Amino acid sequence: MIEIVEREYGITDGLRLVLRNVNGHIRMKGYDGNTIKMRAEKKWGLLAPEPKIKVKKEGNFLKIEATHKKTFGISLGGSSVNFDIFVPKTVEVEEVDSVNGKISISDVVGVLKIGSVNGSIELENVEVSKVGNVNGPIKAVLRAVRNDVKISTVNGSVKVSLPRNTDATILAGTINGTVSAEGFEGIALTGKFGPKSLSAQLGSGKYSVNLSTVNGNIEIKLI
Repeated sequence: MIEIVEREYGITDGLRLVLRNVNGHIRMKGYDGNTIKMRAEKKWGLLAPEPKIKVKKEGNFLKIEATHKKTFGISLGGSSVNFDIFVPKTVEVEEVDSVNGKISISDVVGVLKIGSVNGSIELENVEVSKVGNVNGPIKAVLRAVRNDVKISTVNGSVKVSLPRNTDATILAGTINGTVSAEGFEGIALTGKFGPKSLSAQLGSGKYSVNLSTVNGNIEIKLI
């Protein structure tokens, strides 16, 4: 069975968004508007309970969460929720979490924390603080670095593009893979640039950009 849920939520000064999902993708895009727009596609099998979407306002936080009820301790028939979210560019995203689904975020000014288990993460034209994944690759094109950044996964590759005018110290390392860099011509690499690690200072090195994976390659590109 399939049901489409569409909602809009007004914003206030200092509002932060929290979005959590299990079984389904999250697509989030920043836009020039004044409401948070949510479109959710709920799917569930004939024998499975219908998934629920909980929306709660707590202080300056708007929390949206998909929940799946189990019958006799197990899920029957399977259920999922796919989120498409439009976020005003003035809203800061506090947290985006997913289990068993892809996360893609674009044109969002600030995201503090992104976490995933069993799914890929793709970020385009965003600013982030912490991105963590287990069993999935991470690809990030950062619009700017204005705070410390940590991007890590366990089983998957990490591909990160940074503006050339970034003021940051980059530290990258992998255990079972290689580290490669593109666009660093004329920039001094400090420390070790070996097959599995890299350290380099961009500009004043004001912030830190830490990239890591256990099983996978790391690619860093200056744009």
